[in-house]
Amino acid sequence: MVFLSTLKVKKFYKYKELDIIKKIINLTLFSDSCENLQETVQPSNIDISKLESAPPVIMNWPKNVVKPMVGLVKNEQAAGKNASWPKYERFLKTNNIPYEEYDISRSDFIEKSKQFDLIAWRVETSYSKQWEAIDKTDLLEKYLGKTLLQSSESLWLDEDKVRLDYFYKIHDLPHIKTFISQSRDEVMDFIETCDYPIISKDKVCSCGKGVYMIKNRLQAYDFCEEVFTTGLETNESYVKQKDYVYFQEFVPNHGFDLRIIMVGEYFFGYFRYPKEGDYKASGSGIVDKKALPIDAMLLAKQVRGVLPASNALAVDFIKDSRDDKYYIVETTVFVGVETTEQLMVDGVAGRYREENGEFTFEPGRFWIQELMLEDMMNDWIKKHS
Repeated sequence: MVFLSTLKVKKFYKYKELDIIKKIINLTLFSDSCENLQETVQPSNIDISKLESAPPVIMNWPKNVVKPMVGLVKNEQAAGKNASWPKYERFLKTNNIPYEEYDISRSDFIEKSKQFDLIAWRVETSYSKQWEAIDKTDLLEKYLGKTLLQSSESLWLDEDKVRLDYFYKIHDLPHIKTFISQSRDEVMDFIETCDYPIISKDKVCSCGKGVYMIKNRLQAYDFCEEVFTTGLETNESYVKQKDYVYFQEFVPNHGFDLRIIMVGEYFFGYFRYPKEGDYKASGSGIVDKKALPIDAMLLAKQVRGVLPASNALAVDFIKDSRDDKYYIVETTVFVGVETTEQLMVDGVAGRYREENGEFTFEPGRFWIQELMLEDMMNDWIKKHS
């Protein structure tokens, strides 16, 4: 089928090994009383100058609360020098919080977990890593009493578009009209009567990969025939899209999508635009960082209020040109961050602080990952005060 040949996505099975930068730097560490201490530390696998493009996040830790022992998972091979764990590590060292590396992929992960109170694990976006997280996070949190950087409940939803859509429907959140079915008969009836084009998505995909536009009934028929017989190839060589469809309405829009990122009381975000001749803004790399619309931030806050608790949440919106309203495309609790400028207003990097629906802009550069750990530690302090 000629149409299906356009659905084949080039796969990359290997990642380049990370270069280890052997450079010693001095970080100012703070004791429980926030008195300056000097300690030589040696972060690895990171671009030190890039890491230092934002000042460290420093907590004023109360003397009556014992600091937790943290298990730091250093994975994220695909992320390379944009990995989250070096930012987590800098935060832990800066605030003198005890930690050790935790290899969660090993067979002894249960025994090793016993020494930790908190676990900082940035779960990667792939079927295999999502399966591993589902297998382990519930066990670690609910049966072994560990606190995770993102809760097992939030991870159950994260990066699974099918589960997320069910959740949006349950809570009546404004999201793009979506048709999900595991019934071949229902799907065949749907493609006879739906309006084209429609957008098909694999349930675990990101950056625009695994997203296809189906322009007419013939293409839809060929697509569904493969899904309900041999299965459709995905971006992962070991997985096929089999016996389900995820179709979204193609929404006439203003030519951008909007990502809003929330960490604690802070808001970040930017506008994304598709490449010429494409309709997908996600993964294009074309962004515009400017003041965020208040109505979109308030809607993002509403979304966060009904989703499972998490130390960060990113909500992607599209603005429908038919009614000029924002609609949810998807949400995620982990955000790919390459710079310390996740929000800019009039050319100045910073963040919004929200209080009772009022937003105040605060200039500054921040690593989202450090703010996530700060939020996690504030939760720990509240619990143990």
